Amino acid sequence: MDAIPGGAMQDIVGENPETRHKEAVEPGARPLYGTRTRRRTLRPMSSPPALTELRSLLPLYEASELLVDTYFDRVHWFMLIFQQNDFRQNWPLLYRTQLDGASEVCNDLGFLSTFLMVLAIGAHYAGPYRQRLLARYEVEPETLKKRILKAIKSSLLDIISVGSLEVVQTCVLLGTYYLFHGAPRLAWPVCGCGLRVAQSLNLHRKKEHATLPLTPVERNQNETRKRCWWAIYEIETFCSMSYGYPHSIGDADCDVEPLNPSAKLRNAPSPVSFDEPLRCETTLLSYKYYMSKLSVLTKSVLSELYGVGPGLVNNNRAPGESGSRLRAVVMRVAKLDARIRDWRAEIPPKLRWETVASTSVSYSSLEEFDRDIGASGVRFDNHIYHLQALALELAYENTMILVHRPLLSYKLVTKADDKLDDTSHFDIQENPFLRSMKACHDAGMSLSELANSPILELVSETYAAAFVSIHTFTAGVALGILGSIEPLTPQAQEAKVGLHRLMSIQAKLKTRSLLATQGLDILQRLTKLVLDKELSMMLDVSKPIRWPEQHSGVDGDVSALQTGTLFPEPSSSGQRTRTLPHDAAEAVMPTDRQLTMSDSRDTQETETREATPERNSVGNFAHFQYMEDASVSEALHDFDQALGLILTYWSLTRRTSGH
Repeated sequence: MDAIPGGAMQDIVGENPETRHKEAVEPGARPLYGTRTRRRTLRPMSSPPALTELRSLLPLYEASELLVDTYFDRVHWFMLIFQQNDFRQNWPLLYRTQLDGASEVCNDLGFLSTFLMVLAIGAHYAGPYRQRLLARYEVEPETLKKRILKAIKSSLLDIISVGSLEVVQTCVLLGTYYLFHGAPRLAWPVCGCGLRVAQSLNLHRKKEHATLPLTPVERNQNETRKRCWWAIYEIETFCSMSYGYPHSIGDADCDVEPLNPSAKLRNAPSPVSFDEPLRCETTLLSYKYYMSKLSVLTKSVLSELYGVGPGLVNNNRAPGESGSRLRAVVMRVAKLDARIRDWRAEIPPKLRWETVASTSVSYSSLEEFDRDIGASGVRFDNHIYHLQALALELAYENTMILVHRPLLSYKLVTKADDKLDDTSHFDIQENPFLRSMKACHDAGMSLSELANSPILELVSETYAAAFVSIHTFTAGVALGILGSIEPLTPQAQEAKVGLHRLMSIQAKLKTRSLLATQGLDILQRLTKLVLDKELSMMLDVSKPIRWPEQHSGVDGDVSALQTGTLFPEPSSSGQRTRTLPHDAAEAVMPTDRQLTMSDSRDTQETETREATPERNSVGNFAHFQYMEDASVSEALHDFDQALGLILTYWSLTRRTSGH
């Protein structure tokens, strides 16, 4: 950069050369730094306005110390973009004058902006006890947070121009704050800036190492680079999955290694890729490894099923009008489902929700948690493992809904020349459409069971509160869809119970999460829609409710078929069966979206066995047709409308609240 005219650092972030010697000090700014300056290579001779303005926001040292502790207590476990020890050693240098030899840090706009973002997020999550402590230092957390966010936002171009690793961290922190606090439209471009800076620093590429072993400092620097890159990758994937934004990262252009959960051990080998199993003891960093790997899998889902990604055209949002395209989607869903389940099987017991859900929480109340400042030790580690296991469970179930959603719009029907009762004998594991419906149902119900977990009270005071809100919102909408398909069935009743639990989760989080407040409002509207449909069916006596009649010669338990239960209890044979929820006469009516699977049967069965050898679900149904399920398609349309509505709602809320 220095070889380019105007490309030196002082020309990028400094003032006009004629006024560069003047020190700009805002009225009321505390004199934290000396008035004398020293000429340094590649640095401005004096502070640019952006640097001076950000310096003026620094509170008293003791207040900053408390806010840094709050950040590492409440947020760090979820983000993990810093080497905590390095950060704690460096930030006090901001309070030393240039005469004390700290000019390198004092003039680092990237690090200063990162530090201020840590203070702002820490201020957001300071509980009542910590707020009283901050008041002693004349710091009002909400006011400080707003001032910092406003200053960082106004100076963002100056900060980005520095182009350092700390700039990436600033963009991650600012972007995720917007993302998790009701402003995804702001989060997206900010995180995009972080992505571009990260790519300019080659964070997405494997760092070429010399033949000699890395020193501890070099190893820490490399791990920090990887942490920043995978944080950017996760944000890109999360925004694409939750809000439909395009994914800007091409996996073919990336060869960076996964995070090393045992990086703090001197001779611990670092995993080369996600393809090899992780062989090391579980640490607090293991969570980030598994979350990063799931993000890669989720990106594959977005690419293969939804056409989201660099160079891709989104033409798979609804399976196409040819049997071959739908067959391909069925096979992709089966393959991706297997990969996601394999990922879950890799999670160690310390991070597995089934293991930690039954254990007692480390803190009995929010007040106890709030008073444990700068927490550490076994008790705090167990608390973090509990929260991380919850986050992994949420991400897994949400990804399962994403995988199976494309098949919800279709159902299996018989051809007109076949017997109408043949479909009642099919096992749910063999029918890809029923299997996808069951997967979404199970995912939603699993997340609804989190309502009874005592960890929810503690998660509300962490950065993951919005993460929980978004995923439980998605699960709630999914259960609302399933509950509205056949409103009077026992399965619909179960879905409504799950929906009620998910709304209770949103209610518990709404005091700390704007997303929970808005998500709860949307779920309440959808619940009223489900109940309206149920009431309409109940009162419409002109159309009697008809359930499929019992078929002679059918072995096993057929009582569930008579009741129309979507997911009945296991029969005596250990299998779960169901009938189609729609009238059989309607099922064979020709439609414009009717899709036949009878073409290329031999090729189809071969392809399916290769993709999912344990489930030959597609080939077994070559005699049947697949058609659009109008009721589910309508419900899915409501799903899209709800997401669009909540985005608009967020935007309007922020405008009217003056944010």
